[in-house]
Amino acid sequence: MEDKKRSDLVEKRLQDTFSYLKQQGISSQEIIDLANKILKVPAKEEVKVPISVFNNEYLSSLENIVKYLRENLLLSFKQIGELTNRNEIALAVTCRNARKKMEAKFVVTEISPYSIPVSILKDRNISVLENIVAYLKDNFGLAYHKIAVLLNRDDRTIWTVYQRAKKKRK
Repeated sequence: MEDKKRSDLVEKRLQDTFSYLKQQGISSQEIIDLANKILKVPAKEEVKVPISVFNNEYLSSLENIVKYLRENLLLSFKQIGELTNRNEIALAVTCRNARKKMEAKFVVTEISPYSIPVSILKDRNISVLENIVAYLKDNFGLAYHKIAVLLNRDDRTIWTVYQRAKKKRK
């Protein structure tokens, strides 16, 4: 019973503190950031998309990623927008279009050493496919043919996309 009283007291003090901070003009997000800093909460693990989600003939690279993040990881469009540096409304439209083309959820059964960190999509100077191909080529040293097989694309397309990404980066 004593633990319950103590817990209630701590909760009341926290509520009073939060009310005071809000009265001082501090936003909820600033309070959360401050609490995380004080508690030294570790940064969240980077969100990655398994390479197997690209193994279909219906969806574009961005559609694959958005559909996976939304349906499999249950992220909001706002969260996806923050991860990818994209507009959440445009992402919602992309997801809707992807669902029209492919209703089924992704079933990730194949275990692969390759996955795509969503953070690479923040670079808006190059396209989604260019980002993915450049990441696979530069970080894993994969051959164009291997990347083409993983992404379900033609070898020549992968070569062209990589060359274009290299030019844009210079």
